[in-house]
Amino acid sequence: MRTMDGERITLRLEPEDLELLDSFLEKRPEFASRSQLARMAIRAFIEGAQVSSVSEERGNRVTVELPRAALFVVQAMVREGVYNSVGGAIEETVRKEFLKPEYLEEMKKRVLEARDAVKMLP
Repeated sequence: MRTMDGERITLRLEPEDLELLDSFLEKRPEFASRSQLARMAIRAFIEGAQVSSVSEERGNRVTVELPRAALFVVQAMVREGVYNSVGGAIEETVRKEFLKPEYLEEMKKRVLEARDAVKMLP
């Protein structure tokens, strides 16, 4: 039976995992405790897995490895409000590079030509 303050579970961690966890918490005061971090990490993992499975079905999800310096710059821009997320920053950058106006015009032209060709079929 659940209580108002949640159900308790036990989690066993190897010493090196516990050191990693505590080291992370020392640097991130926004997490009040191991429990809070664990709750948020579990939720983020599950939500990410759900989004991932939907994206994989659509075939539009890519994992990108960035140089550490580039990632720090993007994360700083997110903190400053330039972007809403790291993913959003990468998406916008890719869109600007690969969907330049001349490319978009060429794509529109092809779509219209294909549409007109279909209209001409008996």
